[in-house]
Amino acid sequence: MSDHLSEDVIVEIFSRLPVKPLLRFRSVSKSLRDRIGSPNFIRLHTLRSPKKLTIIHRARCKEESCNKLIYTLHDSEDHLFCNPYIRVTPVEYPFKSIRIVGSCNGVLCVYESRIGINLWNPSIRRKVTVPDPPSSDRLIHGFGFDPIIQDYKILRISDAGSSVYTLKTRSWHEIASPTRRFPDVSSCQCLFNGALHWVVKLTDSYDVCHYRYIMTFDLSSEAFSTIGLPEPSWETSVVTIIKDCLAVISSKCGKSKIWVKKEYDNTNTNTAWCVAYRFNTDPFKGAMRVFQRSIDGYLVFNNFKGIMISNPESRFLRDLRKLRRSSFIVEMNTCEESLELLGLGTSCDHHNEPISESQKKQNK
Repeated sequence: MSDHLSEDVIVEIFSRLPVKPLLRFRSVSKSLRDRIGSPNFIRLHTLRSPKKLTIIHRARCKEESCNKLIYTLHDSEDHLFCNPYIRVTPVEYPFKSIRIVGSCNGVLCVYESRIGINLWNPSIRRKVTVPDPPSSDRLIHGFGFDPIIQDYKILRISDAGSSVYTLKTRSWHEIASPTRRFPDVSSCQCLFNGALHWVVKLTDSYDVCHYRYIMTFDLSSEAFSTIGLPEPSWETSVVTIIKDCLAVISSKCGKSKIWVKKEYDNTNTNTAWCVAYRFNTDPFKGAMRVFQRSIDGYLVFNNFKGIMISNPESRFLRDLRKLRRSSFIVEMNTCEESLELLGLGTSCDHHNEPISESQKKQNK
């Protein structure tokens, strides 16, 4: 191929291919293996890769009379609104914990209590196990990619102090903790504009909330900051991304609002919020959590009815189809199909054997 096509053309073609053929092409020649495995190519391929959806299910296995954690990868968000499991093969989930700290560039950060942290790429089924942090008391973790040094970072906050793990150095280092006293985090992380965001609240000894705000952590400067909420007196527990804008969902007295920041500036945290959607009822009532990123303008949330999909603009609301009757969804994350972690860590294939034919029949 290299005799007939220039290097630039080859990279252009290969960077738009799915992961599976690229993994096969690595065995063709040493030059292809080196090209596909280079950090620059992996980063370019990630930027051009389509969004995928990772759904983790707890399913009942009749053969083994037990519950199993399995996951499915979905090529298009459109599958959510018809049958999301057409031409999708369930695979055994390689961890015991379902707590996904965050997702970035196709890599998911999985936290297992008393076991540790794993960086996991479900597209290529590889994981990197992270050593235990210096202290394990009252942990809060965050995960993202530092665009300045081109490296992944894991954040730990605790009463004893804060620290950051960087993948390239494979080590933890201490950082300055938030200036405010250690808060209660009431949301999952949201990675936006190179910074982690959480909705936090300050409570008294009677567990009465007196103040809510957004805490941020810039992954490059490793500095904490805060953003004021549009209506601190309203119940706000979700920070997410809607149409490429930072957004929060607030509710009070049976009504809800979705606020967005159309202009975001790390140096100016007082940029005005504006109301994007109003609801005379609370469609998120009873929601245990809203998954941290909206999907093509849709919000996916988990309440007592199951997994629900909402389009705030059209007021569309429906439940997400299950893998099968005896299963239920326990976690969902968006991620790119990527080659990140290629050549690092260990394979998950000994855990991720495809589900047997008899189990596939149960899924139908």
